[in-house]
Amino acid sequence: MLRLPAGNVIASVSALGGSCKFLQLGRTEMRSNGGALVLGPDQTKVIFEAATLLRAAAEQLSMVACVAAARDLGDCFTRLPPPGSRGLILTERHLDDLISGLEYLLRTFRDEIDARPLFAMSAGSADLYDQPAPLFGSAVDDSFPSSAEDVSEAGRCLALGRWTAAVMHLMRSLETPLTLLATHVGVTGGVNWNKSLNEIEAKLRTFNKREHGGQEEQWAAEAASHFRAIKNSWRNHVMHGRSFYDEERATEIMEAVRALMRHLAGKLSEH
Repeated sequence: MLRLPAGNVIASVSALGGSCKFLQLGRTEMRSNGGALVLGPDQTKVIFEAATLLRAAAEQLSMVACVAAARDLGDCFTRLPPPGSRGLILTERHLDDLISGLEYLLRTFRDEIDARPLFAMSAGSADLYDQPAPLFGSAVDDSFPSSAEDVSEAGRCLALGRWTAAVMHLMRSLETPLTLLATHVGVTGGVNWNKSLNEIEAKLRTFNKREHGGQEEQWAAEAASHFRAIKNSWRNHVMHGRSFYDEERATEIMEAVRALMRHLAGKLSEH
C-alpha cells in the first residue's frame, strides 16, 4: 500500500494543465500576430516543480509511461534557448515542443492513474492507520511489548475497513496478558484460553481479603471476568471462523480490549 501526497499531486496536475493552456493560447496569438512568447521565471519554475512531483508520484505507482513522459518533458527544457532577463523567449517551434511534452505527460498520467484503484481515508481513519501515539496508551505498550504489533495492526485493519481481521488481531494481543495473569495468581495456565481461565478462576476462589487484600482480590476477579466474557463473546467465534464483524461491533470490541489491557497494565508486565 502506497501513501501519496494527494493534495500536491492534484495541484501539480492542475498547474501543468493551466500552463499547457497558457502556452496553447500564446501559440495561437503568435500565429496571428507573429513575434515570440516570453515564459517568465516563475511560470517556468511552476512547470518544472509540478512535473518533478508528478514524476515522483508516478515512480511510486510504477507508472512507466508517465515517468518516461516526465523525463521527455525535462528534455524539452534542455532544447530551449538560454533564458534572457525576462525569461525564456519561445518561438513557435519551441512552443510546439513544450506543449507536446505537457500534453503527453498529462495524458499518460490520466490513462495510467485510471488503471489503479485509489482509496481515501477519513481523518479519523488516517489517525488509526498512522498511530502518532500508542492506541492503548504508553502504559500498555510498556507493559506488553509483545502485544504492541497486534494492537497496531488491529488499528490499521479498522482504518482499512477490515473489521474481522481487526478483531482477530485484538484477540491475539491478549495471549501474553492472559499468560501473565495466570502467573500473577500462581497457576501455570493451560494450552488454551478455557483451561487457563478455569485454573485462574479456581485459584481466585481461594483468595480472601485477609490474606490477599480486598483490592487485589477485586482486581484479579475483574481481570478474569473480562477475559471470560471476551472468550465467550468474541474469541471463540472469530478465531474458529464462525463470525464476521462490522464496523460497529469491531469498534466495540476494540474498546473492550483497550479497557482490559489498561486494567492489566496496572499490575502486570513482561519485564
